[in-house]
Amino acid sequence: MSSEEIEQLLDDALRLLQAGAFAEAEQIYRQILAADPDTADAWNNLALICYQDGRLGEAAEAVERALLLRPQLPPYWLMRGNIALAQHRGDDAQESFTRAIELAPDFAEAHYRRALGYHRAHRIDEAVAGYREAARCAPEVAEIHFQLAEALTLRFSFDDAMRAYQRAFTLDAGGELDRRGCIDCMRHLQFESLPEFWRAEITRFFARTDVDKTRYVGVGLQALAVRREFRVVLLAARQGDARFERGSVALRDVMRDELFMLLMRDALIADPEFEILLTRLRADLSRDDALRAQAPLEFLCALAVQCFNNEYVFAESAAENAQAAALQRAVEAQLQAGRVAPDSMARSVAVLAMYRPLNGVAGIELLTAQPPNPSTLAQLLKLTVTNLATERALRQEIRVIGEISDEVSREVRGMYEENPYPRWFTVDRWPPIPFAEWLEREVPMSEASGGVTAAPRILVAGCGTGQDAIWLATDIAGASVLAVDLSLASLAYAQRMANELGARNIEFCHRDILGLGSLAERFDLVYANGVLHHLREPAAGLRVLSTLVRPGGLLKVGLYSERARASANAAREIVRARQSAPTATAIREFRQQLYAAGQASPLQRLVSRVDFYSTSMCRDMIFHVHEHQFRLPQVVAMLRERGLTVLGLSDLPRNAVAEYCRMFPGAEVTAGFENWDALEAQNPETFINLYQVWSRRPVVEGAPP
Repeated sequence: MSSEEIEQLLDDALRLLQAGAFAEAEQIYRQILAADPDTADAWNNLALICYQDGRLGEAAEAVERALLLRPQLPPYWLMRGNIALAQHRGDDAQESFTRAIELAPDFAEAHYRRALGYHRAHRIDEAVAGYREAARCAPEVAEIHFQLAEALTLRFSFDDAMRAYQRAFTLDAGGELDRRGCIDCMRHLQFESLPEFWRAEITRFFARTDVDKTRYVGVGLQALAVRREFRVVLLAARQGDARFERGSVALRDVMRDELFMLLMRDALIADPEFEILLTRLRADLSRDDALRAQAPLEFLCALAVQCFNNEYVFAESAAENAQAAALQRAVEAQLQAGRVAPDSMARSVAVLAMYRPLNGVAGIELLTAQPPNPSTLAQLLKLTVTNLATERALRQEIRVIGEISDEVSREVRGMYEENPYPRWFTVDRWPPIPFAEWLEREVPMSEASGGVTAAPRILVAGCGTGQDAIWLATDIAGASVLAVDLSLASLAYAQRMANELGARNIEFCHRDILGLGSLAERFDLVYANGVLHHLREPAAGLRVLSTLVRPGGLLKVGLYSERARASANAAREIVRARQSAPTATAIREFRQQLYAAGQASPLQRLVSRVDFYSTSMCRDMIFHVHEHQFRLPQVVAMLRERGLTVLGLSDLPRNAVAEYCRMFPGAEVTAGFENWDALEAQNPETFINLYQVWSRRPVVEGAPP
């Protein structure tokens, strides 16, 4: 083959490569190398194809051949570094990127990839310096500024991080960069005003359908609280019995605010100041016909949805209770008379829905059978009436396997039948990715290998209302999920949400974890998040689950931290001493007592938690019938006793990781269990969202898979 023919083939292969036709390009490169093994570009591009395809061993061999032929080419060293980084050979990767930079000091991608390697190794100062060099060389690349911002948050440089985020998002005209990390960063900021750029970004973020808005709700509320009109009405709400002025321009603007209505519809308003505002507004709307007529119907429906979302956790006076009862009688009389069209009727229904579930209103089917205009009322009816009817029907279809014989399990089941937990409205979702890639992202110290299946079978043990099960089913390409729980009410909620989100690759099943040992199937991943600590003996549940993991498969457990639950434990002692029953009324009353306790009370920590802001979650946190708590060394020991290899911790808060790196410079992060125990002793709420621990069942040589 002549040199001219090789050049032509190289051009043809490059066009195919750029078009994403990797298989066709690879065929040509192998044809070239069969004719001339000294064609360096063919080796390097073959390495790229193998790298993209996950064939890292072949990729490494190919790039070494390229470098033997042309060791002075910076892109070859970049390729070598990328492959080494994917193989978790951090030192080799950094050596390669450094060599590329030595050969080409302004090689932006080499600076960027070296910084990314430092970032992954939690060498944050070096990562920041590297990203800044990359940005100097390529200032118009949004991804560089974005990763710089992500790194800056890990060293608590939040103001610098926000400037880098703003630069990244300004360059990211198509909105391809994920804003979640930025919104999470904003939780650490206190600001007196908000530029229009960030106001628009925050509103667009909360208009998305693929994010768990409750998780980020604090940032949205802070963005509202700095606006003049919200300052006015928040102050008015704090002034006791004075009613809102019906002609108030500030109140008018608040009732028309797009972001405020997004948060009320799709999240829990987890903030005491805003709870006071909404509670006062609800009371005034229930007794003031003129204010009710003035308010936009969209706002009335959004506030009603918020009350439904939090399961009517707001305090309710005796006068309001009487007004709600009278309003219900009036609405039922109008429905009985067939009067469903007037605007005043729609407003009455919306205000009633702020106090009572509409599915308990006699004759409400007249409204649901012929969805009324406007659409906002139809959406309220769907959420509060139609969805509940759908769940009742789905409950009958869920497969029930075995009896729940353990007394503690039966008590826990009864609790969740009354209050399915947690009530959620949206879930963080990304485009689905292959299981191997997902493991690289999610699992500490993961080294995905060729043994990872492309179609993983996943067991979610104790799935509750299905949030984790649906996340796994939609996040991992080719996955199929079996999700089990002992509460039929929770499972029906989960099935409805799965249907709405199009997650068809999940089977929900009513079953006790302690009875799963009879399953013949073995799973690639067993996921037990926030469930084992509610069993009579968590170790017994772990013993069952560990046998269901195939050799080489993974087990993730999420368990309560004893230290992080200190405030909840103090509250529970008060509940026990008073012998308070876990009724909705008792939960509302106890919440008001916590508010009244003042800032000096250790119980005030509970007010900052999202779980405080809905009836079911507050019950789970303070009124639970059975709960165990742990220290991290206990969890690790329990897993190792089952013969599992403990990989490390995941879902670590970014501020906690930054503190860990400060306390233990150079130490391994995710598997530094003793270090994390020491850090937690100084910062007891580090694991407020559970210990999230990953382990693997070892492969026994010669044993069947």
